[in-house]
Amino acid sequence: MKGLVVYKGRYGATMQYGIWLGAALNYPVVKSDFVRPEQITQADCILIGTSVYIGQLQVKKWLQANAPFLEGKKLIFFIVAGGVPDNLAEVKTYVEKCVPASLQPGAQCFYLPGRLNFGLLSLKDKILLRMGAWLAARKGKKITVTDYNHVAREHIAPVIEAALLMATTSLTSQNAAI
Repeated sequence: MKGLVVYKGRYGATMQYGIWLGAALNYPVVKSDFVRPEQITQADCILIGTSVYIGQLQVKKWLQANAPFLEGKKLIFFIVAGGVPDNLAEVKTYVEKCVPASLQPGAQCFYLPGRLNFGLLSLKDKILLRMGAWLAARKGKKITVTDYNHVAREHIAPVIEAALLMATTSLTSQNAAI
């Protein structure tokens, strides 16, 4: 089965996971801005990595623009966010509101923890993060503005397992059809 890893992020955590996944599965890894339609059409399984920025998936516009090429493909989303959501159902809401409905059936979704290096953030992102932390505190929640790094290779194991299972299922289906 041919595969492809597509990613879009802001500060490198999503790219790192994409590189690890591509190496583990022997899939090419391409930033979404540089994916060509023929790369999508030639792939059977596409892993799509995205960071979350102000409640939106970074890859949202790319998905909308490429939905016709992605429909019918085996899709696995890996969503990278700074902190672990209080409720993993929150991750599902990102998919429901940012992924075109035609791509959601049969797609799998995984949450991967990210990192924060406050010094590397743009001024705009520093201000937004501090405002978000202040607003969250008023609601009794906590958003950290101190550095952390939860990016680790072991987090990709379930994503690899899902991709391999899709490949096995695909091969079994092909053999049954022969």
